[in-house]
Amino acid sequence: MPTEREVLEFIIVPPFEQRAAVAAAKERFENYLANRFPGYSFRVGPFAPVGDEDEFSVLPIMNFPGDDGRSYMCTPPKRWLLQEIADACAGFDLKGKRSFAA
Repeated sequence: MPTEREVLEFIIVPPFEQRAAVAAAKERFENYLANRFPGYSFRVGPFAPVGDEDEFSVLPIMNFPGDDGRSYMCTPPKRWLLQEIADACAGFDLKGKRSFAA
C-alpha cells in the first residue's frame, strides 16, 4: 500500500456572477494562489453551479496513482486550509490593481 499523501492540487470554481472576470484573469489568478500557498497548485475549474453561488468553491483533487497503477485517496485537507484558500480567492483583485495582485 502506498504512503499517504496530502492533497497538493485544488480546483477553484468562482461564483457564477464572477465567471467572466475570473476567466479573463485566469493565469494571474492561478499564479496569485500558487504564490499565496507555496507547494500547492490551482486550476480554475469549469463554471458550473457548485455550493453557495456567492462564494468561491475550493475542490481538492483527492486521488493519485500509486506505483502499482491503482488509484488511491489523499488525506483530506483541513477545513481551515480550504477556508483560507476561499478567503484568498475572495480577496483577489479581478480588475488587476497592482497593489492587490500578489
